[in-house]
Amino acid sequence: MAYLTPDKTTTINGVIVKEFNLILHNPKNIAMPNTEFREIIGVTIHNTDSIDVSPQTTMAEQYTRATYNGNMNDVRVHYYVDDVCAWQNLPLTVSGWHAADGDGDGNRKTIAIECIMTGKGTEKDKKAEANAARLAAGLLNQFGFGIDHLYTHNHWYGKKYCPAYILPHWDEFRNKVKQQLNTESKPPVIAQATSEMYRIRKTWADVASQIGAYKSLEGAKGAWKEGYYIFNSSGAIVYPPQTDKIYTKSLRQLKNGMTGEDVKRLQRLLFADGYSVGSDDGDFGPKTEACVKEFQTRNKLTADGIVGEQTFTKLWGY
Repeated sequence: MAYLTPDKTTTINGVIVKEFNLILHNPKNIAMPNTEFREIIGVTIHNTDSIDVSPQTTMAEQYTRATYNGNMNDVRVHYYVDDVCAWQNLPLTVSGWHAADGDGDGNRKTIAIECIMTGKGTEKDKKAEANAARLAAGLLNQFGFGIDHLYTHNHWYGKKYCPAYILPHWDEFRNKVKQQLNTESKPPVIAQATSEMYRIRKTWADVASQIGAYKSLEGAKGAWKEGYYIFNSSGAIVYPPQTDKIYTKSLRQLKNGMTGEDVKRLQRLLFADGYSVGSDDGDFGPKTEACVKEFQTRNKLTADGIVGEQTFTKLWGY
């Protein structure tokens, strides 16, 4: 694919935003976030480096395309913004992978903006930073937040000096955002917890397979079909009952080189949680091991690729 075509184009506080939902557009089955925001507490600012692009596109589009092609490792952000526009990669219902704090508030409760800059103070840098400030202010206004809800990546993960090009003048950037915030009334106390929704899909990761979303479990059961599962808003299977043999725990420790039905069950659970295991062939090979290690890392477990009691409990949810 040469260039991406946005799903739609909108404007937030004067910034052109091209929406391209990477969860829906995922033909290469790259790992994508699937944890819904239960609360949003603010916006986190990041910096990433400028890149050379064709005059027919923008840096924000190319970063989005790099993610689409599986070339951005495990970074998943809501917005990339450059001197021209912003590209939205994730809907504001799904938390991203950006703050390096695992299941902490940075990842799970803030909207991520990556501002693309060289750090040399060029005109493009100034325009990109101005766009990032406008976008941040627009989002804070949207959720009724004041300036204290604007964060740096460094705030969540002190070892990461980010946004590297904005941190040296963070107060100046913060004031730019503050000047654009609504001040007519005191920002409300936001509790963004969403009401429960039950979604019918083949797997949680396969958003395109969804055949319905219902506020009541009974309504979802009425539309359920064989071959599908009903997931709650956290991505857990609530129907059919998980007493099914596919979702029972293995009784042995699993690791690379093993085969069997319990390995197949493991692969299906990893796939349902959004990991690219390839196939449920029951063969615990390098790809399954890599997915297990990624799952362990994100859940703050020892990333040894061996599925023991702790990994079982975290993966199976009981």
